[in-house]
Amino acid sequence: METEIEIKFFFNAQFTSELYEKINLQHVISTKKQCLNNVYFDTGKRLLRKMDMGLRVRSCDNKSVQTIKTAGRVIGGLHQRPEYNEPIEGLRPELARFKSKIWPADCDIKQLQDQLLPIFRTDFNRQTWLIEMPGDTLIEVAYDSGFIETNMGKKDICEIELELLKGDEEQLFVLGKDIATLPQVRLGNVSKAQRGYMLADGSTFNVKPLIPSPLTKSMSVEQALMTNLQHGLQHIQYHEYCYLESFDDAALYQLLTGIKFLHQNIKTFKNAVPRLLTANWLDSLHWLARTFSWFDERFIQQSILEDRGFYIRKLPQPKSLIQKLEKQLNELPDQQAIQEILSSTRYCQFVLALTQWLIQFEKNIFFSEQTNSIEPFAKAVLESGWQELKQVGSNKTFSIKQLLSYQGLLESNLLLGACVDNLFPVEKSAAFHSPWLDIRRGNTELAMVNVIAEHAELETDEVLQNEYLKWVKRKQDSLVRALQQSKNQAMSKENYWHNNGNNS
Repeated sequence: METEIEIKFFFNAQFTSELYEKINLQHVISTKKQCLNNVYFDTGKRLLRKMDMGLRVRSCDNKSVQTIKTAGRVIGGLHQRPEYNEPIEGLRPELARFKSKIWPADCDIKQLQDQLLPIFRTDFNRQTWLIEMPGDTLIEVAYDSGFIETNMGKKDICEIELELLKGDEEQLFVLGKDIATLPQVRLGNVSKAQRGYMLADGSTFNVKPLIPSPLTKSMSVEQALMTNLQHGLQHIQYHEYCYLESFDDAALYQLLTGIKFLHQNIKTFKNAVPRLLTANWLDSLHWLARTFSWFDERFIQQSILEDRGFYIRKLPQPKSLIQKLEKQLNELPDQQAIQEILSSTRYCQFVLALTQWLIQFEKNIFFSEQTNSIEPFAKAVLESGWQELKQVGSNKTFSIKQLLSYQGLLESNLLLGACVDNLFPVEKSAAFHSPWLDIRRGNTELAMVNVIAEHAELETDEVLQNEYLKWVKRKQDSLVRALQQSKNQAMSKENYWHNNGNNS
């Protein structure tokens, strides 16, 4: 068995010469070019996929090798996964050649063998360089250019992989930071196999809401922080890939939710884990948040314009207002500008720096004797956060200004829930959050109404302006009444973190 430790990058082939120039600045020991033909196998019911295994047969220079990759992990663009290789004759796998210990105890190897089918293929040209780094470290750099092919179609492959063959793992990140300066390079947390399965099965990267981080009560505070940061980074990278595949703004919304989740963890854990405040990726995280600060405005405007402006259909002359809103929307960054941000050197190096920090932080946790349990910490931060929110909302009535200023603190507490809620009974947590989520939705609609109010103030036709302002007043009054009811419900809810139920 071997365990691959590698960093993967998605790349743009038009910058191949820049890659060669950068590689030639390193201490290159040897180079090699190969044409690799790979067929991935599974059963019709995807039994190997369900076991988190990948099976391929690779042919090159008239030789064939079958490979099984078993469950591993991906952090950022760093892939760590055990693999087992066996030479075979021909192009069909022979499962009996693998050691029996790799299979689950109840796995019928013969039956599995009989059900194997070719699912997809990946054929690509591979240019490799063996590079010597300080500390007697050897790293293989591979540049793959080709395609994934199934009955459903083809997808291009253009990737750079850095694999640690021996030596210091830190040097993998040193070289990775250098590669990250290439134009339009991105950390890749999606493997060729995963892309192949998705193409074969006709599946896509659908937008997913942020769910609570998978904490357990046995974790220490440090372990919980590490789990949360990995959870947030995974959410960001998943929706980065999703957005660049579809240019769906819902994916960008979730990517930014992931950024906010990382910020919330800094706020929540900074006193308990002081080294968090010296992390070398913090400035880039703040930069990323600032870079997308316009998105809330865009989200509100798009919400108004959904379904051809259905929300404002009862206003007089809605088409004129729609045109004005569309003009404002078009002045905000477009798809190309967003793509440039997500393909920028700073964004790539942010993901790489956070990945490296997490790996080092995990090692420090492993060698320390931390015994501070996450559960009392979680109860304390939840109590503090929600009491602050309830105190702000303790007034019997809300003004529009108060409601809109309430949004940031509410958002922070809902994100706090995503940080630690997995430690508590899910039903009680959901019941507690329900009226607060209603308030958040109501605040979003209030922001939409405020946009219309701003346009009304600028309207030169007095008759039209009065009609706009009447509509605004009706909407605001209705929303404030509904929000007042939701607030009363929210204030009466039992704090779910006081419950002694076990959810782990």
